Amino acid sequence: MPDAAEWTGADAWLATLPAPLALFVDYWQGLRDAAGGVPPRSAVDPLQIPRSLLPNIGLVEARPADGRLNLRFRLLGTGHRRATGRDYSGRSFDDLYTPEQVAAFEREYGAVLAGGEPQLARRSSLKLNREFITFRRILCPLLDEQGIPRHVIGYWHWENDQP
Repeated sequence: MPDAAEWTGADAWLATLPAPLALFVDYWQGLRDAAGGVPPRSAVDPLQIPRSLLPNIGLVEARPADGRLNLRFRLLGTGHRRATGRDYSGRSFDDLYTPEQVAAFEREYGAVLAGGEPQLARRSSLKLNREFITFRRILCPLLDEQGIPRHVIGYWHWENDQP
């Protein structure tokens, strides 16, 4: 649940990341450096993402309306399905979570979009067999075609089945 997060500044967590999360941050920072700021979504080229990261990459789109972000999973790699037993690609957060959970996610993703920097969180998720799994996740903002931060690219590191 987003409200259980312990957020820390990047200085505190970048040096202690597991290798896949550090590689993802390096990838996003390369996009940011090339763009001179928050990169556009069009800069994300699956052929340029380190192959080992692809299964655990996710892309979320915000469709602001009525004072809400209206989040939707545009894409979730196969690692998500393997870890949780579910495929959320193409699904709206409104269809997947309670209104309270959606509001918490919108605050969390909104902070990523507004802040322009990667953010780390540690979470747990319920699998279909009712077992909880723990993961660390980094979310990074991306700009839409008009230069507005409306996309979030993330990497999920499932702690119970990855080194």
